[in-house]
Amino acid sequence: MLELIELIVASPLGAAASTAFQNSLLAFMAVADCDECGFNDLGKLLFGGLILAILVGIVVSVIRYRAQRGTPQSSDFVSIRSSDNRE
Repeated sequence: MLELIELIVASPLGAAASTAFQNSLLAFMAVADCDECGFNDLGKLLFGGLILAILVGIVVSVIRYRAQRGTPQSSDFVSIRSSDNRE
């Protein structure tokens, strides 16, 4: 199992993926570095993120509802009788 992980990391695709992961972690640490942030500021940021997540969820739900309302409604009822009565 360890040899498989070594082969994946040593491959060009694995090296590119690990480099991208490392760069994203470094970028996140640079953005999150806030020397003057206290505990109350972090609480405000968390509360703001929660409000933002709720608003994004509402907007996505409204967009999906409007998109579904624009399409013709299909019947959920399926009949086993033939609609053509050719005799």
